[in-house]
Amino acid sequence: MKVMISQESFQQQSMTQIQLLAAIAGQMAELEQRLLQQQQQQAEILHRLKDVEIEQDRFNTPSGHKYSIVGFANLQGLEISAKEASAKGKKASALCRKQNIEIERIHDPRFGRVGLYPESILIEVFCANQN
Repeated sequence: MKVMISQESFQQQSMTQIQLLAAIAGQMAELEQRLLQQQQQQAEILHRLKDVEIEQDRFNTPSGHKYSIVGFANLQGLEISAKEASAKGKKASALCRKQNIEIERIHDPRFGRVGLYPESILIEVFCANQN
């Protein structure tokens, strides 16, 4: 017994297969989009985690909190010029290098990138100028 498939029936079957492939391709595109979104969320979470670790390290540092020159001066109720802050920053950087203390750099809207120095270093720098 021979089964004859008409050309019309064959075309309907082919279209169904093409539609099936199109549906599979659509699902794969959706999955890829979700994967990209998850990767982006993961990158954002890792960035936030790094920020938290930096803040935690600053909190746990044995030499006290870290401040910029201007931030420390404000905390002490002192007024400081940009020139004076620059000079104190150079002294604080030199002391940190001498003691192998890493200087953290942050963005400051007024001065660009500034250093954060341990409180103990800043006390030494500010007290040295008072004597």
